[in-house]
Amino acid sequence: MQRSALQSKRELFFKSDTVSGGGVSASVPPSAAPPAPPSTLKDALSKRSATLPEPQETNHVEANGIATKHSNSVSVDVSKPPSTAPPPTPAPPVPISAPPAPVPTPLRSTENIMKKAEHPPVAPKPDLPKIEKPKTKELDGYVGFANLPNQVYRKAVKKGFEFTLMVVGESGLGKSTLINSLFLTEVYDKDKHPGPSLRVKKTVGVETSVVLLKENGVNLTLTIVDTPGFGDAVDNSNCWQPIIDFVESKYEEFLNAESRVARKAAPPDTRVHCCLYFIAPSGHGLKPLDVEFMQRLGDKVNIIPVIAKADTMTPEECKDFKEQIMKEIGQHKIKIYDFPESTGEEGDGADVTKSLRARVPFAVVGANTVIEQDGRRIRGRKYPWGIAEVENLEHCDFLALRNMVIRTHLQDLKDVTSSVHYENYRCRKLAGLSHDGKPHRTNSNKNPLAQMEEEKREHDLKMEKMESEMEQIFQTKVRDKRAKLKESEAELARRHEATRRALEAQARELDERQRALNAERAAWERDTGLSLDDLRRRSLEANSKETVDGKEKKDKKKKGLF
Repeated sequence: MQRSALQSKRELFFKSDTVSGGGVSASVPPSAAPPAPPSTLKDALSKRSATLPEPQETNHVEANGIATKHSNSVSVDVSKPPSTAPPPTPAPPVPISAPPAPVPTPLRSTENIMKKAEHPPVAPKPDLPKIEKPKTKELDGYVGFANLPNQVYRKAVKKGFEFTLMVVGESGLGKSTLINSLFLTEVYDKDKHPGPSLRVKKTVGVETSVVLLKENGVNLTLTIVDTPGFGDAVDNSNCWQPIIDFVESKYEEFLNAESRVARKAAPPDTRVHCCLYFIAPSGHGLKPLDVEFMQRLGDKVNIIPVIAKADTMTPEECKDFKEQIMKEIGQHKIKIYDFPESTGEEGDGADVTKSLRARVPFAVVGANTVIEQDGRRIRGRKYPWGIAEVENLEHCDFLALRNMVIRTHLQDLKDVTSSVHYENYRCRKLAGLSHDGKPHRTNSNKNPLAQMEEEKREHDLKMEKMESEMEQIFQTKVRDKRAKLKESEAELARRHEATRRALEAQARELDERQRALNAERAAWERDTGLSLDDLRRRSLEANSKETVDGKEKKDKKKKGLF
């Protein structure tokens, strides 16, 4: 009985220590213990009280906010020794070996709790079935599926390829010339696309030219999208809107073609894959129009900045101008097409691609004339100081632009258009968002009839607003028309008054002349003693006498002949 009572007292001691945590002093349990405990138990309790204060102070100082968690962890760890304690037959070994064991336990549990406090608990991820990687096995002979790339190649060549290139820039920067130089043919017809000096239109328009190019048996349907009139007006506000509408209309056509019930396996791809934006070689950075245009179309199409007519700048000026442009592009957070660093090339090919990427924005020179120099035919522009070769990287970046856009990254441009820009437009369209990210209509779970009534009210309000606006516009136009009519009436009155005054002045002048003539006539009659009637009578008599003398002479001549 005495041993069982001692065992129960020891268990009560450990439980009270566990519940009190680090805030209760270890000297309390001995005071609550029954009197006259065995000496061995007193020694054990004194030793335990000597060892407990350090972890208690640590709990108060370091982790006051998680003392409860600490006490829970201690209760879990410390409660284990009573269950694992040896049988109560030898009393002294139990308290000596048991109390020191829980001392390092609170420190370990505190570290675990601190780690949990730094990283909040996360719901465990469901166990997904592991997909085993199939084992590679060698074949004993030739099967034939290694010919699949050739099949894809033949099918692609038979079908042909499509590419849409947009050129945007002010008139006179050589856009048509550069396109003809890129594809080494007359893409633009001079009759249908005259030069900028012969164009009459000054508003921004969008014109497309489709041409079929063939090279080594590969057909490319090239669509050139031109924007005549861009940046030519005095007020260029919203001059980019027709271009945005054109790009999104092509996305809309492709989305409608994909969404049809009976659709083609591969609808024609008329989306704009690349946009060459021509920057004037001013040497002073980007204009506000350039910044605004590239910000608005950066997330809708692949923009590649191009410095036009680079032969008007020195190499140092061109380098500084490129750095300034890239700096402003970074400051305004403009999205331009980022050429991938590697396209499957290794060694020298990858180094060449990296060097060409460093030339962005491309400073280009376009020319449609072929010049003979030292027995070789080159495409360039001839100046008094020499020849600017188009296909020479030391003179301009035309060769880098053609290699990066057409020879190495044409398919990547199409992939980015399809997987990024078109998908963004598709998500906005299907989510009911406009181009600026605002919802067209809020979706709700209202009753259809109530929703119809609400839409009807909105429609009536909209019609009333439109009617009031039209009434205001009509009244404004009427006021303007009346003001113009009053101005015209006043102008007519002024002109009538001026004409009347002029006629009166002419009448007065004629009267004066008439009086002067009469006075002169009377003076002459007084001087000569003749009147005008006498002069008129004498004149008639003289004329009649000459007539009679002439007839007599003719009669005499006729008689003399016979």
